[in-house]
Amino acid sequence: MSTAIKKWGNSQGIIIPTNILKKADLKIGEALDMQVESGKIILTPKRKRKIFSESVLLADINEHNSHADELAITTSAELGS
Repeated sequence: MSTAIKKWGNSQGIIIPTNILKKADLKIGEALDMQVESGKIILTPKRKRKIFSESVLLADINEHNSHADELAITTSAELGS
């Protein structure tokens, strides 16, 4: 698929077709980072990273599912021996 650069007031822009937006999981008004690599324009969504607190990460732990560490077998390679 191809598109053309068009003049919009004092700026330039391109139209991104709806099917391309859907494939890239982008929404109208979503912020993008723009960079140029090897002569190519790369657009990347500026998605907010989720930050988890300890309380959120531990919220679902109970006496039935909190023993996963007992199943792990530590090897000497992991201990640096």
